[in-house]
Amino acid sequence: MVSFPPNQSTTNPLPLPTHTQLPTSDPADDEDAEGDDDMNLANAPLSTGKRKGGDRYGASHPLKSLTPKRIAAIAAGLLFLIFFFGRSTGTFSSSRTGSGSDIPDEAAVRLDKLPPNSPQKLPSANSGQCTPPPGKKAKSYAIMIDAGSTGSRLHLYTFSHCDPDPKALPKLEDELFVTTKPGNGLSKFKGNPNAAAESLRDMMQRAVDAVPKSEQSCTPLAVKATAGLRLLGSKDSQAILDEVERWLKTEWPFPVVEDGVVIMDGRDEGVYAWITINYLLGLIGPGQPASAGTAAVMDLGGASTQIVFEPIFDPVTKDKLAPGDHVYDLDFAGARHVLYQHSHLGYGLMQARRAVHNLVAYSHVWLSPHKGSPIDWDSLSEKDKIHNPCMFKGEKKVVTLDPPGRNEVQVTMEGTGAGFEACRRVVEVMIAKDAACEEPPCAFAGVYQPKMGEVFAAGKVWALSFFYDRIAPLGLKSPFSISDLRQLTSDVCAGRKSSAWSRFKGNKEAMAELTDRPEYCLDLTFMYSLLSLGYELDEERQIWMGKKVSDVELGWALGAALAMIEGHLSCRADL
Repeated sequence: MVSFPPNQSTTNPLPLPTHTQLPTSDPADDEDAEGDDDMNLANAPLSTGKRKGGDRYGASHPLKSLTPKRIAAIAAGLLFLIFFFGRSTGTFSSSRTGSGSDIPDEAAVRLDKLPPNSPQKLPSANSGQCTPPPGKKAKSYAIMIDAGSTGSRLHLYTFSHCDPDPKALPKLEDELFVTTKPGNGLSKFKGNPNAAAESLRDMMQRAVDAVPKSEQSCTPLAVKATAGLRLLGSKDSQAILDEVERWLKTEWPFPVVEDGVVIMDGRDEGVYAWITINYLLGLIGPGQPASAGTAAVMDLGGASTQIVFEPIFDPVTKDKLAPGDHVYDLDFAGARHVLYQHSHLGYGLMQARRAVHNLVAYSHVWLSPHKGSPIDWDSLSEKDKIHNPCMFKGEKKVVTLDPPGRNEVQVTMEGTGAGFEACRRVVEVMIAKDAACEEPPCAFAGVYQPKMGEVFAAGKVWALSFFYDRIAPLGLKSPFSISDLRQLTSDVCAGRKSSAWSRFKGNKEAMAELTDRPEYCLDLTFMYSLLSLGYELDEERQIWMGKKVSDVELGWALGAALAMIEGHLSCRADL
């Protein structure tokens, strides 16, 4: 069982800080650089070091199992159907049925209005109505550093403990958020561990300035690095981690928790995000019956997508999760949760684009002899225009192609505007729903996953990161049904000159987004197909999305901090 948190080293208290940062840019918006620096390669073991033989694809990548011949054969047949029979945009009507039988009654909770049992409804430490548990202060602090490849981000959380129940979860009072300069991730300092540690100095000083001196020795600190550092290889990355830990322990007053400076396992990342959402919604913690259910998390980054949920099996059948790495046995706030989790490497939004472009290009090359002009792959260049059904008609974009077994080349993709149904047929090949399933049931790409319609029929499903970034600007509100997303996708894919785009009239944000992204049809089609075909969510299943809940940022950092302070912490005695 994974107990959260394990024995670590700290507890307790700062004046209420505010969101602030050093010079920065939002790496989440830099989609064509690294996509999700916090999630790609998250499941690869640290000892793997550098990849051999120029292999750009992990074992679970959607194109890894496809040889050039297989891809060519599949793509040729697929694109033949698309270009000759698939120009329909897929017209249909979409209606919201309200709360169907599989939609929980509590689904009416608004993003800005939390349920009464959420810890965020507790009194504040300064309210005069605070009764902390015996032996505990009313206020405590925790520092979590997210060391991503594009930069490091420090989260200083202020918690109030105003429920006298010793097992009660705290209320998040405030967060100080500080970042390093763009591009100053720890991975930038390969071969120079001292400089890597020093890159954190300004943000650490901000934390010292914010935490009262009397509380600094009792404020736990952890650093969790992600994909960028892993790519350096085990020797270089470990040297940086060791120096950062030494530096933090010797130069700063905060106690570094046990195993507190590490490369975060992808399993933990998804579960921490799960803790964050279920904590805010009041679905975990003391007094929550197991029958109440918890919320699922689906996080879409640039390189991978993650899913975490707590399946509920019929006690009569005595079914349970099949054994494997997908099982996460979590002990949190005195309760046990057996979670299903998986990080699908290669199925992030940027990797999905990459795979679709490769499939379309393979078909282009494969069909060229039949058109009387055979094309050699290695001769492709930006001068070559390849028609893409997942892009708006006439839109052009230079893309890099790099399928397994072929040299990397650049070509110009030009949209055909063929519409949603045409694009969906390409995307569904990439999702690989029919891949061999060694341990049924499988979601997609041959990965075991219990069917959500059977073991998670009534729980909330939360979609994060790129789901929010692409869908919210277009005016689709949370919660929405899968059929709503399908209609939106069909309307977007219909193109600028279609009557369907009248829904975006007057929405400046939507028009700016659509104008700036020629692959918007591809992005939405992938999201719809991932949810409906990949995860088999019913068309009327409700999906919640957001970046914040009641002004609290969603993501793994808060969950990790909660796990940290829920452990057996002790203050430093050497100060």
